[in-house]
Amino acid sequence: MFFLENGVSNDIAIIDEYGEKFTYKDLKLIINDFSKNIPNNSLVFNLVSNDLSSIVSYLSFLDNKVVSLLLSENIKESHLQKLINIYQPKLIFCEKRNINNYEKIKSFRNKHLLINNSYNNFDINKDLSLLLTTSGSTGSPKLVKISNKNLLSNSKSICSYLKLSKSDISITSLPLNYSYGLSIINSHFYIGGSTVLSKNSMIEKKFWGDVNDNNVTNISGVPYNYEIILKLGIDNLQIPSLKFMTQAGGKLSENKIDRIIRDLNKKNIKFYIMYGQTEATARIAYLPPSENLIKKNCIGRAIPNGEIYLVDENGNLIEKNREVGEMIYKGPNVSMGYAETKNDLSIGDVNRGILKTGDLAYFDENKYFYLQGKKSRYIKVFGNRISLDSIESIISKMEYVSAVTGDEDKIFIYIENNINFSKDKFLEKISEEITINMSSISLKILDELPRLETGKIDYKNLNNLSNSLI
Repeated sequence: MFFLENGVSNDIAIIDEYGEKFTYKDLKLIINDFSKNIPNNSLVFNLVSNDLSSIVSYLSFLDNKVVSLLLSENIKESHLQKLINIYQPKLIFCEKRNINNYEKIKSFRNKHLLINNSYNNFDINKDLSLLLTTSGSTGSPKLVKISNKNLLSNSKSICSYLKLSKSDISITSLPLNYSYGLSIINSHFYIGGSTVLSKNSMIEKKFWGDVNDNNVTNISGVPYNYEIILKLGIDNLQIPSLKFMTQAGGKLSENKIDRIIRDLNKKNIKFYIMYGQTEATARIAYLPPSENLIKKNCIGRAIPNGEIYLVDENGNLIEKNREVGEMIYKGPNVSMGYAETKNDLSIGDVNRGILKTGDLAYFDENKYFYLQGKKSRYIKVFGNRISLDSIESIISKMEYVSAVTGDEDKIFIYIENNINFSKDKFLEKISEEITINMSSISLKILDELPRLETGKIDYKNLNNLSNSLI
């Protein structure tokens, strides 16, 4: 059975959201029962959360060659209907929803499998197994196409560099429909370890109670999660079973990384900084914990069985240290390509193991890589080429949480509310750092930056906010 072959029958595979334990044998029996009478070679929209029914459905669909699009259980009705109109899934697995032309054929716990008999099966490529939205944007029709090979190769690489074993126990601190969160579950299944299913935020005592009660050995998060952890205070957390923590999904400031590493070292807990994209089934690079304090702002080197290289604007290979170019990744975990209509699901692997990441980077004398921002996050202001990511980095060093957008001749900076904030000093500092006149910078103070379910900043919604300029 897909992903569960390395689990010993009586070993714990899942501790569900109610604290009930399920062995690998239990899980296989449940999946076999759930799989009965499900039409294979079809498309299903799987509306998931961090619960047992989502795990069972995810594994069952994979095992039965039912291609599933993982969506958040909390997806807006308008977004869901838009995707249904485009992709016409034969099946939908969700909590109770009134979806036109779909009827219930079976249930598991609080969720129902619905079928639309007017939608006929259409051509789906034999290698396609899974669909994920890009960058956590559940309303976008653009989907990443992932194969079994992609999932298995990435899980194997993760287990290798994290040195995972059957004794490792993870906890769901990220959404299942987010590639990073999914990769944590996949890698623990692949090695025969255990996963604790939690719907609680890291800010809640219940989350840390679950960590301790179940002897969790590792926790993963995006920068937003680590902002919470720093506010709680690592010294205050009782986490004796924890062996390591991982961070991806964005960049933490250098001083925050230093604080995290310092405090985790006191508890003998390793800290892995990683980089990845959904298009590479989650992970591309990692920084060994021994290098954390030596190579600042570094994403490290390629994961096992992967390769990273740089090309210039003309596509020529860059061989010189410290020279910036676009980062290209090569490996068996690179996805098959994108889908924007249902007809794209029949198309095979167009990437052929090569991913143009869209990120600019350079490497040092040890071939460790350092991000310099996204190609798409550069704008020109009065003829000056400005990196919006670099502005965010400058602001992060000033100890503010921010998001920066821009268009021709204007930079828009959004700061989360801070009682010690001084507008004039802030603008003067930014203007000096980027050598752009203050008149070209607009500043908004927000109570809270809009975020996706993954914890990443929702840049698309920023321009819709109606807060007054200060």
